[in-house]
Amino acid sequence: MIRRLQSVAVASVAVFALLVTAAPLSSHAQEATPVPGGGSDQRTITVSGRGTVTITPDSASVVVGVDVTGDTLVQTLEDAAARMTAVLETVEAAGIPADQVQTVNYSINIINDWDDQGRIQGVSGYQVSNQVQIMTTDIDGLGDLIDDLVQSGANTLYSINFFSSDATEALSQARALAVTDANAKAQELAVAADVELGEIISIVEISFSGGPIVRAEAMMADQAGAAGTPIESGSLQVSIDVTITWSISS
Repeated sequence: MIRRLQSVAVASVAVFALLVTAAPLSSHAQEATPVPGGGSDQRTITVSGRGTVTITPDSASVVVGVDVTGDTLVQTLEDAAARMTAVLETVEAAGIPADQVQTVNYSINIINDWDDQGRIQGVSGYQVSNQVQIMTTDIDGLGDLIDDLVQSGANTLYSINFFSSDATEALSQARALAVTDANAKAQELAVAADVELGEIISIVEISFSGGPIVRAEAMMADQAGAAGTPIESGSLQVSIDVTITWSISS
């Protein structure tokens, strides 16, 4: 007999990532173009600048779950429910508010027996998976939390992400650095071309989908709970791009 998993859709919660990783944007080459309404002899210099600020994360999210296989559906559901209940009790005992815990996936799979011709011979078991995302501001205690979750019944860990709950100041700093970077490039181009920069015609901030990036991936031990799970939060980078156009005065 050949055993295969046949998926049965039961419930699924789609979770949109809070933080979206954006690919670095390429720099715009300088150009000399007429400006609409400015006359056909209007000359310009357009450059891009980038500002990046490194910050320390103050929050983290971890996705853990229970994956249970059994001979009967009822028993498998009961076992999975008992495990997840223990996991959630551990989360509550850690002082994490209920609104910081969200189910991100729940599924039931039928384990079928198949013959060599690919025909179903019967059902040999069931698999139930239940996953939750947990948010915490206790970065230092994250390793201990993971150990406690594993000991209480969690047997799958899907991801750990670090982020900043408030990057307002870092964004302001990155924005100023981006303008300074663009200005320095424009000055260099003007000197090289033996011209002088005039007034700024336009400034455009290049937005990232979902906002600036404040995210990093976690590193963890291969075997959680064996000797304490070490977690390194690392650092995060906030980046802003701007495109600025100057007129050429001479």
